[in-house]
Parts: sequence; C-alpha cells; structure tokens
Amino acid sequence: MRDVVVVGAGPSGSFAAMKCAERGLDVLLLDSQRFPRDKACGGIVGESALRLVGGDAMSVVERVGIGNEFHYNWKHIATHHRHEYFVKRRMFDHYLVRRATAAGAELRENVRATGISIAPGCAIVSTTGGDFESKIVIGADGVNSVIGRSMGLSHHAHDCKYVAVKAEIDVSPQKARELEAEDPPRQKTYFFSDLIGFAWVVPNIGSVNVGYGSVFSRGKNLKNRFHSFLAALGLKSQLELGAQVPFITFERVYGERVMLTGDAGGFVDPWTGCGMEEGIIASSKAARICKDAIDSNDFSVSMMSRYQDLCHDQLSKIKWRGSWIKALDRVMPRESEFPFWTELIIGRLAPSM
Repeated sequence: MRDVVVVGAGPSGSFAAMKCAERGLDVLLLDSQRFPRDKACGGIVGESALRLVGGDAMSVVERVGIGNEFHYNWKHIATHHRHEYFVKRRMFDHYLVRRATAAGAELRENVRATGISIAPGCAIVSTTGGDFESKIVIGADGVNSVIGRSMGLSHHAHDCKYVAVKAEIDVSPQKARELEAEDPPRQKTYFFSDLIGFAWVVPNIGSVNVGYGSVFSRGKNLKNRFHSFLAALGLKSQLELGAQVPFITFERVYGERVMLTGDAGGFVDPWTGCGMEEGIIASSKAARICKDAIDSNDFSVSMMSRYQDLCHDQLSKIKWRGSWIKALDRVMPRESEFPFWTELIIGRLAPSM
C-alpha cells in the first residue's frame, strides 16, 4: 500500500511526486515511456513555475527569454515583456524525474496505466506491470487521461482540444538572428486570419523549437500548413512530433482518493497552449492535499474537493479563456477568415497572454 501513486511523469506528475516525497510520503511514480524522451511542446516555463521547482533548475534552461512578440498575418502587432525560460522537454522532464527520485519517490518506467478502481480502504491502479494499491492517486497522464476517464472526470471532446505539431530544428547563429528570435532571446507567436490557433518560434542553444497548432476540428491539413510555415521561415523540418492539448477544464478535477493535474485536468492556458506552468502550480496544491489527507486519514470526496477550492481562480481563468476558443470554433464557418478588426483585438489582448 503506497501513500500516493502518481500516473504520468511529465512536469506536473514528477513535480507532484517530488513535493509529496519531500513531505515524507511513500510515492510511486509511473510512466508509459522511458526517460529521457521528447514531447511536442513549445518548451516554455514561466517564472512562477521555475521558482516553485527551485534547486538548480536553471541548469536545464536553454535560454532566458525577455518576452513574447505577437504577429498577425506576419505583421508584428504587440510585445509582452516578461521573463520566460526556454527548455527542451527531453532534458527538463528528465531533470524533474531525477528530482522526484532524489526526494524519495520510486520510478517505474515503461508501465502504462489501464484503469483505476476504488476499493474499501484504497485505490487500485491497474497497469501493464500489475496492480498498485494506494491511499491517493494523482492523474497526470495527459489529455486523454486513463485515470480521469476511469473516474468519469476527464474526457476532452474533440471540440475542446488543440492538435499541434512541432519540430526541433538545428540552426546556425546567423539563421537564428535572421529569425529575429535571438539578440536578445524571445518567443515569437504567430496568429493568422484563417486559423483558430497559433504558431511559434522559440530559440534554444543551437536550435529553434517551431510549432503550429489549431483547434482539433480544423486540424485536417495541419501538417501541410506547418510545412508551409517552415518554408516561409526558410526552415526544413527535423524531429517532428505531434500532440493533442486541452483548452478547457472540467467542472471537477477530483474524486474519491483521486486528483487530476497537468493536461489530465485541463491545466493549460487556452490562449497560449502553455501547460507546464499551470500544471506545476496545480501539482504544488495537490501535494498539499495529499499530506493533509494522509495526516487526517481522510480520503473522502469532501477532502479531495479542497484541491478544487485551492485551484479555483486558476480553473476559472482557464475555463473563461477556453470558452472563447470553443465559441469561435462553433460560430466561424470552415475555410472562412476572421474580420479585419480581429488584429486589433489580439493586439490588445497580447499583454495578458
């Protein structure tokens, strides 16, 4: 019997496991893959998340960005000046996994969760490596979370997801300067009048992370659009990966003995597609509830609902922003373009993204 089983060892899951282990809890961390491994992601971490991670997290930061430049139909329309930290997911995720195990969590790789059930006195996580009993389960297993779906908590319908593709492309210093993502390092975000979604260019050491995403319902020609975007930048694709990303959260991110974090709980900013910061912040709160529940021997729905209360403001912001994306997808005819005044709206919203 474990105190906590965390399913999914991405940033949200590994950080939850680390914080639980630091509180003296017996933690098992499961993941379906072996680390290091890559993910389709812009690789952007905000100051709040990096501060929570602490330690020597800067050792895996590729670049410290000074802001985000916004473009609409290739025209620069606004700049958000803030510090951002650019990472490669295969390095950042592996770093957090090592931090979790150093804190005392046990890691089991190549173990895929297949379901969860609640029995008298425990939760049982079924996996390809056998069943594991635990007092609490934290589901951090992505947008199509097995843990969430098994509990009736998480099922992101197709109209509540982005689909994205990214490539990590080696570039010379001269090419990086031509892309205007260096000197100083900064993220570049692109919006287009015929796209409900966005594209990005993020500089790393010796490479750029380039991606393109749209709402799921309009992602049929995404790869072709991505390759056209790369061609316009004078780049050729390398190490291409795809992913689905939620852009709205749920009424509940908890159940009896269960909490959801990261993409599994919809902790993603719908306007930017960034989820690492939202997930890490949520995981810090989930770890607090784990400690309180175990100290009081209370694993009821009422106890787990305190997690939702702690995340209230965060979830409300995500839900409000996500509702706008969902509404746009419903009212915008296919193959149509946004009206001329959309550029002005995006320019005004940019400082809050």
